[in-house]
Amino acid sequence: MFPRDRVISSLTKYSIPFDNGATDDQLRTVLAEFYAKRTLTHQPIDPQDCAAAILFLAGPQSRCTTDI
Repeated sequence: MFPRDRVISSLTKYSIPFDNGATDDQLRTVLAEFYAKRTLTHQPIDPQDCAAAILFLAGPQSRCTTDI
């Protein structure tokens, strides 16, 4: 999702230790886990999670849900 140099920049910015020999996916996972710890769920959220929420909110099961 993010280019390697951007991920490394973020890891460095937050002083998160990482292995320069790690793959792009491994580095992204380390960064995602860091960000997840800062959320209410403490879990990484992937595109499928977002899609499921959008489908729910756009569907008939959420007819009594408001955004207020």
